[in-house]
Amino acid sequence: MERNEHFDSGSLADVVVHLAWAQLEIFADDVDKIQVLVSGDDQSVNDLRILATDGILLVEQPQYGLSLNIVDGHWMQVCIRMPRSWQKPIHINTISGLLSARGLHGRSILLDTVSGDLRAVRIKAQELKLKTVSGDVRAEDLHADTLSVRSISGDIVLDILQVDTLRCNSVSGEQTYHMSAAFKRVDINTVSGAVVITSPLERMNVSLRSLSGRVRTEGVSLSDDASAPAVRITGISADLKLISIKE
Repeated sequence: MERNEHFDSGSLADVVVHLAWAQLEIFADDVDKIQVLVSGDDQSVNDLRILATDGILLVEQPQYGLSLNIVDGHWMQVCIRMPRSWQKPIHINTISGLLSARGLHGRSILLDTVSGDLRAVRIKAQELKLKTVSGDVRAEDLHADTLSVRSISGDIVLDILQVDTLRCNSVSGEQTYHMSAAFKRVDINTVSGAVVITSPLERMNVSLRSLSGRVRTEGVSLSDDASAPAVRITGISADLKLISIKE
């Protein structure tokens, strides 16, 4: 079964999506209205709520769809096409389905998943939040004033980052951040795993601390200047590495 619905973006102030196991792809495209395309089994597609009310476009599985058993023939894919002119908030929450986002612009953007993997490309926002419990995060070409990342056990790889402030809190999992431009501050707190940050900057105000993990810097000129870009990374058993890569 399929559904195809359109909404005038001019009358909306926010896009909110709550899904359980359905796969979601949301991206900017050459469209005038927000388009929601859904395909799946009859029950899942019929039960999906798609409505615009009080300036909010809501796409939601009932009770996050937890009452449905996906091994019993239930399946659903949701595709949302956003106008390229959209620069308002976007809030996405999924539980186990793959979450893929690309080309989005928004004042604030939240991409949140529990066990599903998260993929993001060419995202621009004043405030960007990426959250996962056990899913992996792979993203590139992210532009934000503030980028916040939260993870429990998933691996994180973020490439081509142009952000003023990066904040990350995690428990385990490998983390790699490739900064591609000047930044103001990086704060990372983790327990175990490994953290690697690369930056085109050489001079930085750095504090790397791990109780039992290894700590290294490569090509970095350490500075006590409070106005220098600041990097603060703390861990328990995590290995920490900060690398300056000159173009």
